[in-house]
Amino acid sequence: MTNFDISAFATDTSFMNGRAVVSIDTGSPENKRDIPCEGCEFADKCAAKFLECAAFRNWASRGDFADRDVARLIRGAK
Repeated sequence: MTNFDISAFATDTSFMNGRAVVSIDTGSPENKRDIPCEGCEFADKCAAKFLECAAFRNWASRGDFADRDVARLIRGAK
């Protein structure tokens, strides 16, 4: 059995003495409006082919969208 200096593996554990505060950011915005796909004539087509329009992209990232963006600039979802 080999002897080695354990001090090389010592760590500072002072952070464990206090109460940890954890904040979890899920990355999802709080939506201001309902999903723009409701009532859109292309909703079934987009769901089947994994497409998204400008309104959906804005809604997914910011929680809001402009009405003029519904069914505009439809492309493959990332």
